[in-house]
Amino acid sequence: MRDYIAKQVRALYMEDSRHMHTAVITKVGTSEINKKNYRWIQLNETIFHPKGGGQPSDEGLINGVKVVYAHKEIFDKNHLDKFEIFHCFEADQPFNFKVGEEVELLVDASIRLLHSRLHTAGHVLAEAVKKCFPELEGYQGNHYPNNSYVKFKICASLSVENKEDIKQKAQAEFHSWIDQNLEVAELLEPSGIRVVKVFENWSPCGGTHVKSLKEISRMEISDLSINKKEGTVTVKYCL
Repeated sequence: MRDYIAKQVRALYMEDSRHMHTAVITKVGTSEINKKNYRWIQLNETIFHPKGGGQPSDEGLINGVKVVYAHKEIFDKNHLDKFEIFHCFEADQPFNFKVGEEVELLVDASIRLLHSRLHTAGHVLAEAVKKCFPELEGYQGNHYPNNSYVKFKICASLSVENKEDIKQKAQAEFHSWIDQNLEVAELLEPSGIRVVKVFENWSPCGGTHVKSLKEISRMEISDLSINKKEGTVTVKYCL
């Protein structure tokens, strides 16, 4: 088994929303990641959110060099809170990083905010739909700009068949939560897994979020489809 405890990076993006930080390089390398060659560095701690959980990778700079992708690798599927983060640079990028070097991290604040708003909105949508229609259980989310959706399993007979009824009831519910400016709560469980709550229910999440729902601004359901054969409902949303 890999020594995941010794190499564990501190994921500061799950602790707060800072956009600047100083960290120390723990490893330097070049390898193929998701079928593309990158130069990369690992750090003792990072503010870069990696791609995963339906959320895109952060963008930004390390010592002025553009980070094109942040990649997360789980050491052991039985320990989801133990992972490495590869801060990836283009393979032809001038590259002078060294292990032990202290470097300056800068995350693009506007992109981070957009990703956080979309991710929190996905949680809000999932819980609003579940509250209005308990027979729908959210199981998959995608929080990318221009392609944001939550998929639900139909766990019992739908109480309504009209898609517009689902849309209107869910929207009325989450609009009221946003108007109340409910706080987004975060908690680190003893297991090391971080959980998030936007209304009543806690759910595991390693993404970034806004502090309160007013920061989402206005969100709407843009499309809704029911697949009776698969027993699923897909709800698309936008800000």
